[in-house]
Amino acid sequence: MGQNGNVVPLGGHLRAKSRLTPQESASVLKGCRELALESMAKALSGMLDRVEDELFQLADKAPDREAQNVLLDARSQARTNRGAIESTFRQHFVEFFNRKVAGDAAPRTPDGTELALVAHQDLEERLAVSAMSNKLQSACETELFALGQRMGFLLERPELADDANPVSPATICAALKGACDQIQSDFKVRMALLHQIELHTEAELQRIYHDLNALLVERRILPDVRPMVRRAAPSAAPKRTEASGQAAVAPQDLFGTLAQLLGAGAGQAPAAGTGSAGAPQAAFVAELTRIHRQATITAASGDAGLVNVLKELKSAPQGAALGAIDAMTIDIVAMLFDYVFEDRHIPAAVKALLGRLQIPTLKVALLDKGFFSSKAHPARRLIDQLAELSIGLDVADSRAQSTLALIENVVDGILHEFDTDLALFETMAARVASFVEEQGRAEAEIVQRSTRLIEAREREEIARLVGEDEVTRRLLARVWVPAPVREMLLETWTRAFASVQLAEGEGSPAWQALVHTMDDLLWSVEPKAASEDRKRLVAMLPGMLRQLHHGLARGALTEERRESFLGELVDCHALAVKSGLRGLAAVPEPPVPAPPQEPKLEREILPAGDIQVEEIRLRTSRGGVVRNVFTRTGIWTNLQRGTWVEFARDSGTAARARLTWISPNKGVYLFTNPASAANAVSISPEALAEQLRLGEARVIDDAPLVDRAVDSMLESLRKIQG
Repeated sequence: MGQNGNVVPLGGHLRAKSRLTPQESASVLKGCRELALESMAKALSGMLDRVEDELFQLADKAPDREAQNVLLDARSQARTNRGAIESTFRQHFVEFFNRKVAGDAAPRTPDGTELALVAHQDLEERLAVSAMSNKLQSACETELFALGQRMGFLLERPELADDANPVSPATICAALKGACDQIQSDFKVRMALLHQIELHTEAELQRIYHDLNALLVERRILPDVRPMVRRAAPSAAPKRTEASGQAAVAPQDLFGTLAQLLGAGAGQAPAAGTGSAGAPQAAFVAELTRIHRQATITAASGDAGLVNVLKELKSAPQGAALGAIDAMTIDIVAMLFDYVFEDRHIPAAVKALLGRLQIPTLKVALLDKGFFSSKAHPARRLIDQLAELSIGLDVADSRAQSTLALIENVVDGILHEFDTDLALFETMAARVASFVEEQGRAEAEIVQRSTRLIEAREREEIARLVGEDEVTRRLLARVWVPAPVREMLLETWTRAFASVQLAEGEGSPAWQALVHTMDDLLWSVEPKAASEDRKRLVAMLPGMLRQLHHGLARGALTEERRESFLGELVDCHALAVKSGLRGLAAVPEPPVPAPPQEPKLEREILPAGDIQVEEIRLRTSRGGVVRNVFTRTGIWTNLQRGTWVEFARDSGTAARARLTWISPNKGVYLFTNPASAANAVSISPEALAEQLRLGEARVIDDAPLVDRAVDSMLESLRKIQG
């Protein structure tokens, strides 16, 4: 490919074709299929080389004989069936790719039957592959966004779903699963091999998607679409997954699926919104009410911190009498809080407060299975709200105390008032929403003040760039310019242009005067071979020097440096006359340009009333803004408003803020934190891309807490059952 695997910079590329003929689309799609197939097949071969060694090492460290046998069997089968694995992957990839091109997103098993929710082991395998697909989708999202847009254009399906993309991670994972199915052995062996392959797939897939985007840009397929990081958002409808071949678990089926994975018989789970009502459950719920209202238990929960108290309840006398569904409800809620306690997005102080909601949440789940099925369930919504409040919370900051106090007050209210009426959760959720709205008003004032500052800084930056371009064009048109003159123009005269542009505008009389003086200055230091030129130089010097003084003052050059430059200018004029008399050979050789400097991040704290705005930019050594940063970092940062980002600090700490404003002029991002509204971060997209590349910033998954927990539970259940 002409671009060596890099996406072509957008500014200088041809526009995309408005429409392709069916033959042209088919040709481009075939090229994409062959590139992806050959790249992935080659990568799979290398993975299998590494996987054999890794499985042997893992077997050597296995905790028991059974695990060791599984790993050694997987290694042996991978070696024995290597040819079949590689050829089957090719076959399935092409089949799944072609099906999606044709609009049929449902792959079939090798025997041709539709995949369905059948045996327990089959479900576990498919959930594992689905989790693998979701993980790769998230890891490769930057490139997949642009790739999905381009594939949608080729297929004339503008709203192409993620999994309907012919080269989606779901396609790759389904083909890998089909390849591993060539192993005629226990499903644990197949899963061990697939899991080990998974560890190597992410990096390979990111590279392949990058190359596919570059190929499509080269073919002029939506060249202006940029890779981007998309903010996580709850899906409006279930999606079809390649790994399972069926609709992803619909909300109303979620509890039943979780219960089945934990061992309940098919069809035993009650419908959403119902419980397995009965005397044992009623007695157990009453006991739970007594426990969570006990002052001693409440205090102990705070002292214990992150203790999952639900795991002990099943063995209690009342718990032992529960039916299978209620017993599994305890297990599911316990797993939910395991995830809460492990979530690095939530501060420990908030985890401890949320941990006190374990028993009330279990009561809700026992009374109403809709807790798992409905994202709008009041108890689920309240937990999500409290977790969202804590994303940007710095408990060491005094400004965070009001947020912590609210969370603690809401938790105490639930503990002391909740019996069986879920309306209490609606009341508390409304209270939290009111607090968030109040925070938003305070944050809006910070945003307003910060945006005025950023816009002023942008005007200054644009003025500087305009002045810099005016100077650079003239310097590039000349073979040689004395170093003192070149440096003065690039620095002082650029500042003078910027000052005039801001005050009077480009093209104003003051601007034209600077242009005329710069042209005269550059001519004056050129070799003067003709006597007429030497006479003209002598005649123009007094007027040019007066204009130079005006320009140097406008460029804010100090008196000391001004006198130094004018002294150097006398030497430049003497050299120009001498060089003209002796011939051009007397002119010094132009200096060898210095190698380009690695751009660096620059930080500056700017006051904006009673707040501070940290400005972060990426600049070259001379102060020029770096352009086309994607070709160097491989990262575009087209973030959406509301996205949370964590910034590393020199002190070793981290600060979190969310994107609240994007400049319409230069795309500068403004990040603020509603829980700590005294500071803000202004950062250019190029600087953020550099920070992401260096690991000094990371985008935070701000999807609702319970959604993330459920996804994690589905992924981890296969490990529990293994």
